[in-house]
Parts: sequence; C-alpha cells; structure tokens
Amino acid sequence: MAKNLRPLEIFPITTRFLQVIRTADVTPGMRRITLGGEQLKAHTADNGYPVAEFRSDGFDDEFKVLIDRPDSKESVGPTQLDGVLNWPRGEGAKLIRTYTVRRWDPEAGELDVDFVNHGVGPATSWARNVKVGETVQIAGPKSSSTHPENADWVLVGADETALPAVGRWLEEWPQGARGQVFIEVEEESHRQDLVVPEGVELTWLVRRGAEAGTTTLLFDALKAAEWWEGTVFSWVAGEAGTLTPIRRWLRNEKKLDKDQIEVTGYWKKQKVTVTAENPELPDPTVHEDVREVFHELAEIMPGFALRVAATLDFGPIFGASELTLEELANQTGATQVGLFKLLRYLKSIDVAEQIDTGWKLTELGRELDNDYVIEDLHLDGYFAQRELAAISALLGAVKEGTPIAFEETQAHTDQRVEAETEFAGYVSGALAADSSFTDLKSIAIFGRGAKAFASAIHDKYPDTKIRIVASQAEIHAITSQEELPASITLNTNFDEVDAVLVIEALNNRSDFESVALLKEAATHGRVYYFARALNPSTAHDHDFEDDLSYFALNGGSYRSVEDLDKLFKESGLGIPQRRTIGWGATLHEFEA
Repeated sequence: MAKNLRPLEIFPITTRFLQVIRTADVTPGMRRITLGGEQLKAHTADNGYPVAEFRSDGFDDEFKVLIDRPDSKESVGPTQLDGVLNWPRGEGAKLIRTYTVRRWDPEAGELDVDFVNHGVGPATSWARNVKVGETVQIAGPKSSSTHPENADWVLVGADETALPAVGRWLEEWPQGARGQVFIEVEEESHRQDLVVPEGVELTWLVRRGAEAGTTTLLFDALKAAEWWEGTVFSWVAGEAGTLTPIRRWLRNEKKLDKDQIEVTGYWKKQKVTVTAENPELPDPTVHEDVREVFHELAEIMPGFALRVAATLDFGPIFGASELTLEELANQTGATQVGLFKLLRYLKSIDVAEQIDTGWKLTELGRELDNDYVIEDLHLDGYFAQRELAAISALLGAVKEGTPIAFEETQAHTDQRVEAETEFAGYVSGALAADSSFTDLKSIAIFGRGAKAFASAIHDKYPDTKIRIVASQAEIHAITSQEELPASITLNTNFDEVDAVLVIEALNNRSDFESVALLKEAATHGRVYYFARALNPSTAHDHDFEDDLSYFALNGGSYRSVEDLDKLFKESGLGIPQRRTIGWGATLHEFEA
C-alpha cells in the first residue's frame, strides 16, 4: 500500500480580488459564477507582499469566498502576508464560505464556481443576486491533490454540494482508470450532463422531495455497489451528519486503511433563523455581554465532560440512535447513576438530549463520532494526557519558572509519531522540492514528522542517503508503521553527513537545550531549521495556547523570528537566509 494514494502539492496561501464576468444557471439547482481579473496573475499586494499566480491543479481544490456581512456597513477581509494571511477578527470580519474550483482556465483567465441554488445563506443569496462587474475577494486554494495513485478502482459518493468537484474530476479522469460514481440530487431536473469516461459507471440518486441531509440514499447506494477486485480508494463528500456511518462502514466493515478513505463534510445541516428584513439571509449573531463571555471562558467542566464522553466511546456507541441508561451502561461498563449525571450535564450544554425512550446525542454531540475528535479528546491518548499535564504544571511554571518534563508511554509515542507523520505529509513535499536538497549525498533529519520528510526527500532524490535521528521509542513507532527504503536508516545519534535538517525541534526545548542541539547538529553537517515562527501581531489564541503548553511542560517556547535569531547567534550559526515554504513555515539555511 502506498503511503499516500493522492499526491499532495501545497501552495503559499494567497488572497485576491476578482470580478464577476458571467453568471448562468447550469440547472434549476445549480448557479455558476465565472470570475476573472488581473489579480489571477502573480502580482504585489497593496501592502507590498507578493501574491503568487492563481493555481488549481486538482478536482477538489477548495478556496474561500469572502462575503460582506449583511449586518455591517463595511466588512474587512484577510490581508496578504508572506505565504499566509492575516485574518481579521471581530464584528467587521467578512463571512467565509468554502467552495471548490469547478473550472480553471489559465489561458482565458477564468475561474468557474458553482453554487447550490436552494436554502438560505449569505453565499447562496450572493450568488443569486450578484451582477456582472461586481468584485469579490477570495482566498486560496492552498493545495492540490490529484487522482489517487496505486488504486485499482475508485468509489465516489457525493451530494449536490460536491457535484462541482465530481464534475471536474470526470472531465480530468485519467485514461483507463476505473470507478463507480454515485451523485445525489434533489430532483430529476438537477441532473447534469457530465462526462463519463470509459471504465466509469455513473449513477444518479434522486431524493424526490426529501430534504437534503435527511436520507440514507447515498449510503444505501454505496453499500449496494459491486465491490470490485483490487485496491480501492473511496472519496465521499456531502452533508457531514450523513457521512459518519459511511466512514465507519468503510473503516470497520470494508477494512480500508486511512490512506484509502477521504470522507469530507462539505456542509452541516442546521436550523436557520432568517431576518425579518430579508428571508434569504440568516439572522446575525447575537452578541453576548462581557460577563457572559467571561463566564464561558472560565468554564472548565465542558472540556472535561466531553473528554469523558469521548473516552467512554459515546460517539460510536450512540451514533444517530437512541439508548436507555441500561443499554448505555452495558456498552460502556459505566454505572447508570454516573451516566445519568454526565448525560444530564451534556444535555445542559446541548450535547445530549433526553427523550421518552432514553437518550440520544444532538447534532452538536454527534461530533463525538468523528475519528479525529476522539483521537484528540480520549483521556487515555497522548493529546489529552499532554494537555492535562500542561494545565496542572502551568501555575508552577508561571510562578517559579519550573516546568515539568512530560513523560510519554510507548503507546503515547506511537500515537504522537503517527499524528506528526500525517500532518508533516502536507508540507514535506514542498520542502523536498526546495533547491537546497538537490546536490546532497547524505542528510540527517531530526524532529517533528521526520519520517514524512525523509520519505519525501527520498522520493525526490532516491540516491541521497538519509538518516532519521530519533529516540528509541520514536524509532519503535516509526518502524512499526511500514518498512522504509534501504537508503533511509534510523539511529539515536547523528553521523557525518552533508546536511542536518532540524524540524520544529526547538519548541519543546528550553533556550539552553535548543542552543546545545543546534551546536551538536552543526558539528555533523550544514544546518537547516524548518519551523513556523510565532508572529505575535497576527497569532490566534491557539498559537498562544501552544506557547503556554511548551513553557509549562518543557520550558520551551513557540518562538518569534527575533527569539530564534537569538538562539542561532548563541549557537554560533549566525543569522540564516530564510525562505517561506508552503503555508507560512520557514526554511532557515545557515552558511556552511
């Protein structure tokens, strides 16, 4: 099995202003807006930052459409920075909606975006009423993925919100590839005349009056599909709530690996209250008073209660069904008294609901059935244990400057390394493509996601000898995942190499430890440091949360450019040359 069935290429994140050059109804259920303008080309933003040429190479490339707020006279969108954007916050920020690129014609300078033509929302209303010549701000795409490689056939499921992506996919479908495609729409008139390549079977599913996001039509069709021989890749997109059982079916019953599944919630069904003035627009958010905001910030119990619910597997056990306390106790092994108290509290925060026959999760509560949410919240897992340790150590670290050393179990290391490898896969290819690694005969790689970066450099330069430097526990985690190529070795020590690549390894180290690490790396080869630097003026709460956690657990820091330069000088490396790679991360290159 390939480590990544869909090759991924990432781009610097950009924003630009485009003009509406055409509008048309593809069907009664789909409206197409064609955008164009000079800013599709590479240019310099008003604040002096470069904006790369618009790119869209993959069928499901997503980007943001920035809509003016209906309750604000003047809305503000993001501004361009170096490979990233500075997103505004507060009442005046533009509304953000995500869409896929239906068609991109770089020669004509045209970008088609399809909007589902029903329901209530700012983007739907904008698409219905926009006029040729009007200007709209967009952001992205920030990456592209192509047709899956090393798959013998593809299973595709989509509702109308994913129809634009599937339509483009079929037009760009590789010759000879096989696939089964199922598309759900509201009524017969919403079917489109799509390209159907040889080897592809296309089936339309019509709800015939049923509300979107309320049926099992797509799931039933996928389950009934003929299961062909060979390696399958499954791509499914639509209403988030209807996808949870599909994802579980693919993982648990069809036994597909993570790399064979891409299930994406394109929208989430929810109750919408419209304004009295305009029935096409949702009511603006009601602003809370200062005391209420502070009260919510000070709440600790919701996070703990959700983690307990995740640890008890509430999401997979409940799903969309209803259970009595006795049934839930039998499946979780918990007491009925304790479960009642927990559920009653979850009900108070709109996560659970009590009904005549027992209990069920609300739409909000069904987020507990998301694999990634479970991984983050499960109290036996690495992420929750690290978070709890940071919270307990925070007071001592702030008062005395005495952090604790968070000790991982082997199971925690396995989970951390797997997550770091998966995340690094989004940027490793972009880094490997940098010219710095072209002529290297050997390189040592140390730090977060080292395996993904080693694999990416190996794929780009198969003759380069690569050494992953890691702890014994990390080596165990890496080798237990899949066999590495012979040119990639693992060791706990550096060897003499042409270059040493250090990846985000200073965040969880004190200044003293960071300087020592950089000095050690410099004795073995030319040093590169790859990490995202903290920009205090544009950072968000999660960035500062990470900084606090590093400080409490290891005396480390999410460092700014100035902080990093101080460490580089103290280690004798000097001030590096810098290049932005991917989504705002920086490659620091030091002179030999």
